[in-house]
Amino acid sequence: MPYPDTPFEDNFNSSLIIGLNEEEYSTAILKDHFEKTSKWLCSSPKITSYRVNYLKSNSEEVLEMTRKYISKVLGTNSVIVEKHLLIPNVIVIQHDLEKKILEKYDKEVVVDVDCASAVLRGAHIYAPGVLAMMSGTQVGDKISIYADSKKKCKRGLQKLYEDNGKIFIGNGESKMVRHELFGENLALSGVAVQVIDTISGCPSLGDNFLPPGLALLQNLPSILCVYALEPQPSEKILDMCAAPGNKTTHIAELMRNKGDVVAIDKTLKKTNQLKNRCAEFGAKAHIFDADSTKIYSDDSVRKCVENGPPFSSETFDRILLDTPCSVLGKRPQLVNSTSEKVIRSYVPLQRKLFKTAVKLLKVNGTLVYSTCTITLAENEGMVAWALKTFDCLELVKPKLCLGGPGWEGTSLKEEQRLLVQRFGPDQPVDSVGFFFACFVKKSSCENH
Repeated sequence: MPYPDTPFEDNFNSSLIIGLNEEEYSTAILKDHFEKTSKWLCSSPKITSYRVNYLKSNSEEVLEMTRKYISKVLGTNSVIVEKHLLIPNVIVIQHDLEKKILEKYDKEVVVDVDCASAVLRGAHIYAPGVLAMMSGTQVGDKISIYADSKKKCKRGLQKLYEDNGKIFIGNGESKMVRHELFGENLALSGVAVQVIDTISGCPSLGDNFLPPGLALLQNLPSILCVYALEPQPSEKILDMCAAPGNKTTHIAELMRNKGDVVAIDKTLKKTNQLKNRCAEFGAKAHIFDADSTKIYSDDSVRKCVENGPPFSSETFDRILLDTPCSVLGKRPQLVNSTSEKVIRSYVPLQRKLFKTAVKLLKVNGTLVYSTCTITLAENEGMVAWALKTFDCLELVKPKLCLGGPGWEGTSLKEEQRLLVQRFGPDQPVDSVGFFFACFVKKSSCENH
């Protein structure tokens, strides 16, 4: 059930419908999907998943550490922690099935909506996310946590924030005071509020209950799309839009660090993220900052991929295109005012990246296209465009299918919709909105 008084649907309705709809798409079908999906996006997933890093640990070790932490630190044995039945390196934490009715304290802290969403998924509140804290709040005080859904809270507010769209999301204990959060030239870092309980029922695990590199908080669909790539030792594999490196480290893990993983992202800041994540997880990868729409060149002589782009045609055995997208699959979304212009801006970029990927992929190689959004144009629409544009590509079914079929409304046939993986409401995996499709390149593609 969506959280009370969330303005998500009011702000999001028109943008989403327009963003999904194109001339050849069925508006009636999309409205039916939207009604279910918008309510689902307003709620929190009922599970939290961790991917165990087999380069440094094993599922039994992480399972035991997680159970001990929840029992001793959180003081409860009611939270179910277990290995996923079908994915051996995934630990699943089951949440309370019903939203909690919590006592509200006199003192409050107001956070931005992104921070609030993270809190509802089990995070503590870090200093940069705090918008307001009442004067007189001391370390150790019990305080109630509110989200500023209308983005009207003035940063540094000292008094009670009048009810101008604020949403109660839980309670916590203050770990910082005002002068540590508001002022000039502050390097904001650290936990400002330790979350005790939330209306989502998700246990507050924080980021540091496991030693670095042992496991990663990661949504199940993101894990599954890397399994769909089926990376093998000794291969050359390209991750085109790789930061922050969650999927890159998974690829390297499945290859047992044998072979060549090339990870690309556009800026130095993002590639530094990649390097840090790979170092933490013990994952070997060749990392480059580059525009992945421009990493192919007709003039390139085939060379060692470790020397970086540009690359010649048919260089890679497998390619992951986890493309930039409108990110509309995030849960929970307390507010979303994404504009039509922004939503529409992604398809042209996705097509450019896809064209580059096809050129760089070897014959009989595998390409996995994925997004963390829900729009038809960026998902099934992209698959339909790809099959029309590249007669060398064949859409194939991944070995591990835990998502649902693709939406109707494009030129994809019913049997093709059954080959893609869409994650949304009314499906076994209650995670986030996500989509991926697998292609095999059956022959060289000409004139594309």
